[in-house]
Amino acid sequence: MMLHKVSTVFHNFAGTVLLLWAFICLRILRLVPYSKRVVGKMTKAITTLDLPIDDYWGSLFSWNMFQSVRYTILGDLQKSARFGQRAPNPSVVTLDGASHPHLLNFCRGNRPLVLNFGSWSCPVFRARTQEFLEIVRQFKDIADFLTVYIEEAHPSNGWAFENNVVIPKHETLEQRCQAVRLMLSSVKFDSPVVVDTMDDEASKAFGGLPIRLYIIKNYKVEYAGAIGPTFYAPKEVELWLKKHRAESSRTGRQRA
Repeated sequence: MMLHKVSTVFHNFAGTVLLLWAFICLRILRLVPYSKRVVGKMTKAITTLDLPIDDYWGSLFSWNMFQSVRYTILGDLQKSARFGQRAPNPSVVTLDGASHPHLLNFCRGNRPLVLNFGSWSCPVFRARTQEFLEIVRQFKDIADFLTVYIEEAHPSNGWAFENNVVIPKHETLEQRCQAVRLMLSSVKFDSPVVVDTMDDEASKAFGGLPIRLYIIKNYKVEYAGAIGPTFYAPKEVELWLKKHRAESSRTGRQRA
């Protein structure tokens, strides 16, 4: 046990040093002519969005970005949700802050439960929300959907973007609920929305930061999306649900 802890600490330290060195080098490369244009094209390819480069250029490879990226990578490595295994069952919070159900309480029989992790300060999450809600409309007859609002990806007092929604880091549960209400004032969700606890139980269990998708069926992880925004892929969820619908229809005909 002690050897494992020492090994973990060493790997975390080594990974942090390498990441910091990479950020220093990339920060210097910003001075190279045409680097801004190249970064803009790369960002568009990664996020699939045409984000104005001036919105994020000032914070690119900054200390706040380094801290955020490091935290996200460690969260992914330490998450307990694994494909093919029983899904974690962290507590979440209803929007009024009064109830703390467990996440798997939202599973109904053998219907798939699609989990959508994100926050309104993430431009990619905002831009892809309608795509997610369209999937909800298409498949709500065969699946359930749950959006888990987690800590802000780009808080105004952290790794902030220019011309972004102004939401600071959540210091209290009420502030996190207020952020959800801000989101719901802009978009009407046709599926439940809950809030992560202030201990970030759900986000830590599923590696939800900054945005991520999962599918749970019969309490097992049947689809585990990779880290967003690069691998936030509603289309993969849509394809999974189409396949599930076809298989359910075929099974139903065979029973008949």
